[in-house]
Amino acid sequence: MDKELEKEVLTRLLHSHPTGLGKELLDNYRGERSVAECLNQLKERGLIHNHAKGQSDELVYPIKLSSSGVEAAKAFE
Repeated sequence: MDKELEKEVLTRLLHSHPTGLGKELLDNYRGERSVAECLNQLKERGLIHNHAKGQSDELVYPIKLSSSGVEAAKAFE
């Protein structure tokens, strides 16, 4: 995973409203697909909450950091 993109996504989530971020999180010069892939990898690593029903890879908004995601985001600061 692109560490700079991971840092940016985690930082944006860390400083977001407590309810999380929606699709505006996909706004990035790398493109929506790159950010979505990053989010899926963060979800697999347990760094974000994504309350999709079943085993779907679909992202469900809003997206929030898990407690381990908060720690990972703070490590970038």
